[in-house]
Amino acid sequence: MEAHRSVERFEHGHRTSGELDTPGFARQAALVVAVMAALLAVATFLSNEAVKEVITGETHRADTSSRLESNQLKIDVAGGNKQMLEVLADGPRDEAVAAKAAAAHEHRIAKELVPADQALTEEIHHDEQHVDHYNDKHLLFELAEVGLEVGIVLSTVSIIAHRRWLLTGGAAVGVIGTALLVAGALVS
Repeated sequence: MEAHRSVERFEHGHRTSGELDTPGFARQAALVVAVMAALLAVATFLSNEAVKEVITGETHRADTSSRLESNQLKIDVAGGNKQMLEVLADGPRDEAVAAKAAAAHEHRIAKELVPADQALTEEIHHDEQHVDHYNDKHLLFELAEVGLEVGIVLSTVSIIAHRRWLLTGGAAVGVIGTALLVAGALVS
């Protein structure tokens, strides 16, 4: 019986302050929560996609880096072969053949391996930029998720506590989360 009186006093106090009598308050708060939940789903999806791009970019960069190291090894081996041919040539006849083979190695280094080395270095740089870009997007999407989650919590609590200021605060935090979501989507 005492609990029932406490509830009645609580409700009476809130009615006199006008908090419980706000028409449609719960419906407004529920709508705000629903919109933020939908935006949270979008932010989560985009965040996951950004993570996939980061992982794929890092994998591609590692593969390109491995190909670069392999190409640099080929340059070293071809250069060593050229030097060995020049040193080990025995007599004028062998020297001419060795010089021709050494020139072929030198030509391969200059025309095939060095340009490939430069292209792979540029590809690694491009992959690093790609990964950095999607890391930036991921951060914005994660911050958007946090903003939307806090907004949902505050708006949900406003329904329970019947406090419009909680709904306003929740909606404001949700707007910030939405702005971060849009910023993440627009980062180019």
